[in-house]
Amino acid sequence: MQVALVVFGIALVACGARLFYLEKKFKKIFGGGDPKTLETLVVEHAGRIEEAEQALRQLGDAHSTLAQDFLGSIQKVSMVRFNPFSDTGGDQSFVIALLDGKNDGVIFSSLYTRGQPLVYAKPIKAGASHYQLSKEEADALARAIQSA
Repeated sequence: MQVALVVFGIALVACGARLFYLEKKFKKIFGGGDPKTLETLVVEHAGRIEEAEQALRQLGDAHSTLAQDFLGSIQKVSMVRFNPFSDTGGDQSFVIALLDGKNDGVIFSSLYTRGQPLVYAKPIKAGASHYQLSKEEADALARAIQSA
């Protein structure tokens, strides 16, 4: 009988230690606050996942809108300086190409002639112009397109 009591006492201590260990793990897993059922925790986490997915969709939509808007902004710039006339000094004349993400934009040409600059503009659509481009304008356009 005494042996049975000793065995029972050892088993009781072992069960108490195991219960203490399991309670410690339970508090670690479930945060140690109010005891919640596993079902409640799963429902809460599912709600958080749905909120995160909705926020991610909104961010994706905003990114798409910004990417489309960015295509229409000036992204590619090139400048070429040159001397169109041998009788004037220096590279006072220049060409500037300004293009967006679709290679649409404008080329500005400034020709410096005897103290009087002349400025021209030519529209660019899809990397080309309906107007004939000078060598310098074509060079500026090609540099701008390649700068992407």
